[in-house]
Amino acid sequence: MRRVFPLHNSRTSAAVGTETSQGAKGVSILCIDDEKSGVEVRKRLLESAGYRVTTARSGQEGVQQLRSEPFDLVLLDYWMPSFNGVATARELRSIDPAVPIMILSGLSQLPDETIGVVDRWILKDEGPEYLLAAISSLLKSRH
Repeated sequence: MRRVFPLHNSRTSAAVGTETSQGAKGVSILCIDDEKSGVEVRKRLLESAGYRVTTARSGQEGVQQLRSEPFDLVLLDYWMPSFNGVATARELRSIDPAVPIMILSGLSQLPDETIGVVDRWILKDEGPEYLLAAISSLLKSRH
């Protein structure tokens, strides 16, 4: 069973609407995950932090989204049927080599094949504050 990020609890409510949302205005994120509940929860979390979010339910759909419009960051699931996170990241890189790509995974370590393909990976159960901080950090390092 995969874990998803809770939207709010006593520890995250303050973090979701403060500093991160100030810097998030106009930043667009493509969120790719085959699990409907996971992508919906992340979309709400990221939108509550001020990001513009487009979702895709497969790697192929995410590739089509990036072909049709630019994004400031791609957040994708590692385990997806037929076109996993690494295959998706490779294809995304061929379209836009500069877009930051972050993989979410339930694995504590990703295979070596992810080296040089993605910019960052985090565990799905790290929690919403960590996800928002990781996104902010990755965006800052690219701009």
